[in-house]
Amino acid sequence: MQIRNNDYTKTSRRVAAALFLLSASHAMAGEKTLFSFIAYPVNASEQTGASPRGTLLRDTSGALYGAASNGGPYWNGTIFKLTPPDPGQTAWKETVLYAFTGGFDGSSPNADLVMDSTGAIYGTASGGGYWTNDGVAFKLTPPAAGETQWKYDVIHYFYFAYADGGDSDGANPSSGLIMDSSGALYGLTHFGGSTAFYTGYGTVFKLTPLNAAKTIWDETVLYRFRGGNDGHDPFSTLTRDAAGAFYGSTIYGGTGQCADLMGTVYGCGTVFKLTPPAPGQTDWTKTTLHHFNGADGSVPAAKLLLGAGGELYGTTFQGGSGQCTDSLGQVIGCGTIFELTPPPSGQSNWTASILHDFVGPEGANPEGGLVPDGTGAFIGTTYSGGPSSYGVLGYYGVVYKLIPPPAGLTQWTQTVLYNFDISTSGERPEGEVVRDPQGNLYGVTYMGGSGSGGTVYQITP
Repeated sequence: MQIRNNDYTKTSRRVAAALFLLSASHAMAGEKTLFSFIAYPVNASEQTGASPRGTLLRDTSGALYGAASNGGPYWNGTIFKLTPPDPGQTAWKETVLYAFTGGFDGSSPNADLVMDSTGAIYGTASGGGYWTNDGVAFKLTPPAAGETQWKYDVIHYFYFAYADGGDSDGANPSSGLIMDSSGALYGLTHFGGSTAFYTGYGTVFKLTPLNAAKTIWDETVLYRFRGGNDGHDPFSTLTRDAAGAFYGSTIYGGTGQCADLMGTVYGCGTVFKLTPPAPGQTDWTKTTLHHFNGADGSVPAAKLLLGAGGELYGTTFQGGSGQCTDSLGQVIGCGTIFELTPPPSGQSNWTASILHDFVGPEGANPEGGLVPDGTGAFIGTTYSGGPSSYGVLGYYGVVYKLIPPPAGLTQWTQTVLYNFDISTSGERPEGEVVRDPQGNLYGVTYMGGSGSGGTVYQITP
């Protein structure tokens, strides 16, 4: 994940020492590394990609699909599939479904792939496309009977034309797609949209299929962020409710006074809602639900989780009271877990609550969101943090569980399920974990593992 401040954060040794025993005392879950990507391949068989991103897609057979943001034969990323082992075997099989060339087909694919009822996969790539390098949305069609090759089609080329003097398309999608019941796709671009700023502030878009084969699509920009208090740079995959409204976040903007290394205030981020147009109307309505202020978190980079009562749960990559610092030693916080509660009838303000404030040894900088475990608790990962080693805070990340308070109490409990190891299970877990019916968790790490190029892992709680 790229942010304005250095994401190799540190925590003071005093705090690390005080909390190390607490973190180490938790019962660890079992971990199995299913696949290790090779960062520096020496032959063609090792060119399967590197640096996997975000959340995996799991099909009904238990196979896992994901995106490696770089590596592959053209060093521009791959879409891969991991097939469970045959009976009596233990090794998962990795297959490259597509290798990006970095040209018109795109480069650096994002995670959060989505699959339709025919088994076709849809996703985005943040770079490549037209000469403007604004990224693409794509479709991967499974091979026909008797064939082995998946078919790749670009279904939209993003094109942000700052010089056109008006509103423009988005640029550089930074997240995956979600699909509605009609087969339409929705997503975000990190940049583009309004031409009031030379890179744009980002967009929410819709892709509608125009033919039965779903190879011809029409793109509509539903909203263009305006920067400042409105928010800018949306980063995570959207969340959709039963009424068709979308929820998401911008990692910058809002009314908070968070600043970059040069002291320029860029805001601490926002949470927003995008409501479909009323009958007979065409414009979607965007509402800012929360402006982060740093103390309650900043840089909300993860997908939001919608609760049964309409509440929203999420994480922030920075902010809070933790003593994590940037490259200049300035305290930027280790991140938080938050809840946003809808307003009572007749009111408009959502209520924000911090459920956990990360400090380092129990995890730091959650880049992914929360997943319910079926008992009322949530499972998540942190991009860094973990127990100290040689007197320095661990950078490898953790898998954690957040347990709701007993009746009559308010304090949630965070416990570490697994601490990552750079040499085996990897480091810097990203995105949300995926649960199977048995409760096993699957995810990716961006780096580390035996091949140094990241891993796909399984956690057994």
